[in-house]
Amino acid sequence: MDSGDLARLIDIVGTRRQDSLMIVRNGRIVAEAYYAPYVRGVSHDLRSVTKSVTGTLIAIALRDGLLDSINHPVLDYFSDRQIANADDNKKAITIQHLLDMTSGLDWLESLHTPDEPLLQMYRSPDRTGFVLDRPMSGPPGTKFYYNSGNPYVLSALITRKTGRSALDFAKQQLFEPLGITSARWGRVDAQGVTDGEAGLSLSPHDMARIGYLYLHNGVWDGKQIIPPSWVDRAREGKVTATYGFHYANLWWSLPEKGAYMAQGRHSQLVLVLPKLNIVAVMTGVMRDDEFYPVRRLIDDISRSVKSDIPLPPDPVAQSVLAASIAAAATEKPSPVGGTSELAKTISGKSWQFAKNDLDVKSFSLNLVDGDPSWEIVTTTGKPDRPTERFWGTMGLDGMFRKSPAWYGTNAVKGRWLNIRTFEIERRILGHSETQLWTLAFDDNTVKVSFEDTDGNKVELRGESSD
Repeated sequence: MDSGDLARLIDIVGTRRQDSLMIVRNGRIVAEAYYAPYVRGVSHDLRSVTKSVTGTLIAIALRDGLLDSINHPVLDYFSDRQIANADDNKKAITIQHLLDMTSGLDWLESLHTPDEPLLQMYRSPDRTGFVLDRPMSGPPGTKFYYNSGNPYVLSALITRKTGRSALDFAKQQLFEPLGITSARWGRVDAQGVTDGEAGLSLSPHDMARIGYLYLHNGVWDGKQIIPPSWVDRAREGKVTATYGFHYANLWWSLPEKGAYMAQGRHSQLVLVLPKLNIVAVMTGVMRDDEFYPVRRLIDDISRSVKSDIPLPPDPVAQSVLAASIAAAATEKPSPVGGTSELAKTISGKSWQFAKNDLDVKSFSLNLVDGDPSWEIVTTTGKPDRPTERFWGTMGLDGMFRKSPAWYGTNAVKGRWLNIRTFEIERRILGHSETQLWTLAFDDNTVKVSFEDTDGNKVELRGESSD
């Protein structure tokens, strides 16, 4: 692969809000870049890449005889439940239909609008039951319709057949054999089920291991982890999906590009290019309207492939690639304004909030000492631990300041937009989300505008307790 071409790709990707880019060819990492403030080794929230891992666990369950057939009706496994709307169409739903997003369950997934079925599912005390009880919109197997409830039911199916959560099953049957050590997968629900549609975190290196397993037709270190026929179906994409993509076994594909992939919101990607013997991984915090097109990435990577044998040494191109990788890891300061005299007045004050959608109880800032900081206290609704404290340092020079926390690493910076308005950008490294807090101060009150990359927007009003 041409080092100069790879350097240009790293630079182009770096103009967007990516966290990482890794390209593996012929079993060797030929390029990996980590874009500041993200750093190598941090487990990254994969969003819907999780679905492809859940599908892989179903393949393992079939391999081990825990499931007798991919075409087995799903409701048979939940015969102890009283399932609503159980007509002939619902009774005909098979495991394969869930894997192909062709279950026929009535479902409209529209990126976390308040009343969509996905958020209703998360609010339900029995999430699996919520999905199974949905009415049917048509016969199964007739139409592709993206439905995050499908892999949730598949995770519940794994728990039913193994007596373990999907995470515990994955640790023994998938992660340990592949040498994956970075996995985190949230908490189980009230029924002991792991979220099969999202919530898994892996480091980019461990994401690449999942892709490498598929690249080698389900074989790892000489052992058949998943059946080759499973990989074939994912690669071929038997189901026509949306935007020119195909779909099968919870993997997307572009057969005309010779590519298939696991994709997640905010630019999480495991890309497999079998003809070029390549696995590529991306992670990011992009908004839904600024993703890096997969087709373009495939073309950019493919153009850098020059030969099936090593190229002659090119010290100049190699130094350019090294410089691009180093530049990616070097944070560039964002614009900052002046410092408002209000900084002295508000520093150290505690601002209190009435009940709100963010569960924020109070916040305080320190903007005048040599080590600026922030603190947010939230309510939890738990009698044994009624509040939770989040805090850390903050950069005022256009650069993130990092501070460790029990949930990861905070990276935070702030700036004055005008003499009364202060803006805070907060990231938790490895989470595919950026938070923007805009604080407008007026005497002893503050108006807070919150927005994140998931599209959530909340307005709060607080008062000083000092």
